[in-house]
Amino acid sequence: MNKKIVAFIEIVFLCSCIFIGTPAYAAMGNLSPTADSSQIISTNRLSGNNKFETAKVISEYYGNGKVKNVILTTGNDFADALSASVLAHEKEAPILLVDTSVDRSKDAFDYVIEHLDSTGTAYIIGGIVIIGTEFETKLNELGFKNVVRIAGMDRYDTSYTIASSLNDLTASTVVISSGEQYPDALSISSFAANKGWPILLTPHNALPQGIKNFLLERKPSKVYIAGGVGVISGNVQSEIGSLLPQTSVERLMGQSRFDTNVIIAETFAPTPSTVYLATGYGFADALAGSVIAAKNGDPIILIDPSVPTLPKSVAGYFGKLYAKVLNPNLVSFGGSGVVTDDIMKISRDLIWGTAKETTIYSIADITASVTQNNNYSLPTTVQAKLYNSDTLDVPVKWNPTSVDTASIGSRVYDGVVDGYSKGIKLSLTVKEPMPISQYSTYFDPNQVNRTVNLSLAAKALDGKLLAPGERFSFNKTVGERTAEAGYKEAMIIEGDVFTPGLGGGICQVSSTLYNAVRLANLEILERHQHTLPISYVPPGQDATVAYPVLDFKFRNSLGVYILMRSSVEGNTLTFKLFGK
Repeated sequence: MNKKIVAFIEIVFLCSCIFIGTPAYAAMGNLSPTADSSQIISTNRLSGNNKFETAKVISEYYGNGKVKNVILTTGNDFADALSASVLAHEKEAPILLVDTSVDRSKDAFDYVIEHLDSTGTAYIIGGIVIIGTEFETKLNELGFKNVVRIAGMDRYDTSYTIASSLNDLTASTVVISSGEQYPDALSISSFAANKGWPILLTPHNALPQGIKNFLLERKPSKVYIAGGVGVISGNVQSEIGSLLPQTSVERLMGQSRFDTNVIIAETFAPTPSTVYLATGYGFADALAGSVIAAKNGDPIILIDPSVPTLPKSVAGYFGKLYAKVLNPNLVSFGGSGVVTDDIMKISRDLIWGTAKETTIYSIADITASVTQNNNYSLPTTVQAKLYNSDTLDVPVKWNPTSVDTASIGSRVYDGVVDGYSKGIKLSLTVKEPMPISQYSTYFDPNQVNRTVNLSLAAKALDGKLLAPGERFSFNKTVGERTAEAGYKEAMIIEGDVFTPGLGGGICQVSSTLYNAVRLANLEILERHQHTLPISYVPPGQDATVAYPVLDFKFRNSLGVYILMRSSVEGNTLTFKLFGK
């Protein structure tokens, strides 16, 4: 078989594998650009079921055989661990995350048992409050006698202690990062580790004395401050300038953690061989992965797992890599819950050039509602989400092109946007308008004749439209209750007795309408009460009718048209009055 075809099949298979989820894996391809395929990108994921297992998976990729050293640091707090990347790179040691106890740190100990040389060293980063003495005891019980704890009085002192323990004392550059927030330190960790630059932590407003002492002792020629004044104040920068007047101090900062991350990447890795992706809202995966990225000084690019697209600065960085005709490998630290398959695909598309920063990523379907008989215009533009997380209003064409709101119900309109392959749907619901008044009464549907009469009268009133000032007569609108009209015999009130009569039940219709009219504050012209109490309305709120002598009349005293709607459903009679 032709070698080019074989290579193509392998690439397609590898790229498709990232979308097949497994509980924990470290799938790594070793593809490299060839003359026949100038745009090959290897896409992989290093992940486990949780941050501790992910750290183990990353460590097994970093050192799958025997290793001489390991770093143990807590996976529950970033403070002590931020400076550990430099030490890990120097010691060629994977970074393992431990939990609050030995029993809860199985992944870390499984790696140690399998991979740490019996004469090797386990470095514990942080004090006994964070990682208890039981960890040292357990390591000793397992036969590992070389256990070194590196800890200070606090996170800042720990960073000083780690820096002081480095073998390379000639490093001419030092990194100052926030001890209160982790993204900026993680952004620069792989570069600092690769070059042996100590990472020293500081609070927001002032340098700790131990950090001052370190700077005075080493007198570096260059100091990088990772992060803006929101995380490390201008006062700290001034303190450094006063302590080291001959030293060049450069602040690497952006408007957000993602902007700062990209500025750092562009500064130190304009042409990376591999790009590593990690969440910008968690420290664990990026910390464990920093020792891998440090091997070649490659960037860890932070993404926002709360949105389906890339931060604008990150998309811009990937676009620049394509413009430089670079083909870095793409590896994510963490599972699809933090670095989604979509984010991996978007990143690959931008680096590969199959999409641009301003390519439309998605357009959400639209739902809208309109009141019956009101005008509704289909939108001429829709909001598109771009690959760089920006939004843009783009023209849209709909089918059908017009809207009829005469009928209540839902209908769907299909939209098309130039340059976007997927269709868009607009679901429009035409709703009944809100009534100016509404009233319901209840009846026994088992009384068949009465129910027939009630339904006939309600149907005669449904849809009646009254102009402003128009007078309404119940008897005139419903008409005479006759057998020819379909009315049945049912109980009626005559004087002070109930007796069978044609059209029994009609008075419930007139009484229900009366209460709706009363609630609408319309002018009552004629109303009569029953001579006996009835049960379907409260006392005093009935309106009896008897064709042609007793009528219920009112006038549309509002300055708008009134539409009368009646319905009989189950055991309920309802009148609604709408104004327009």
